[in-house]
Amino acid sequence: MAQIQNVLRVELDPNKAVPEVCQVIQAIISMYPMAERVAIIEAIQDELGVAIEQLKGVETHGEQVRGNNRK
Repeated sequence: MAQIQNVLRVELDPNKAVPEVCQVIQAIISMYPMAERVAIIEAIQDELGVAIEQLKGVETHGEQVRGNNRK
C-alpha cells in the first residue's frame, strides 16, 4: 500500500520574522480540515502566551523565573 506524507520545508528570513512565521502557520493549517483549524490556532495562541510570560520573567504559575547564576 502506498504511503503518503506531507512534508513542509521552510526557510525563514529572520529580518522578516513576523510575516514569515505567519505564512508558515497559514501553510500548516491549510493542510487540515476547517473544523480543526481553530483548535490549532488556539493551541498556538496558548503556547505564545506561555512564551511571552517566560520572556517577561514570570512562569505560568506566577513565580519568578530564576535568573542566571553567573559568578
